Amino acid sequence: MIIIMNNIDLMNYWIESSDRDYESMKKNYETKQYTWALFIGHLTIEKLLKALYAKINKINPYPPKIHNLVILAERCNI
Repeated sequence: MIIIMNNIDLMNYWIESSDRDYESMKKNYETKQYTWALFIGHLTIEKLLKALYAKINKINPYPPKIHNLVILAERCNI
């Protein structure tokens, strides 16, 4: 089953997922798991950029399936 979401629903999906990752990042940092904290921090930022992409692209809110933060930021006009 394919679920199609509008840009606001998709934006909220990415933000909620980012919030969960942020909590995991903090726990990893507190336990001195710095490599994992950095990795999950990257995911947190990536998801926030994808949320912004969904917000500003109402016609096609699905962000590109990439992990490059610089390209995502550029596509969000940052």
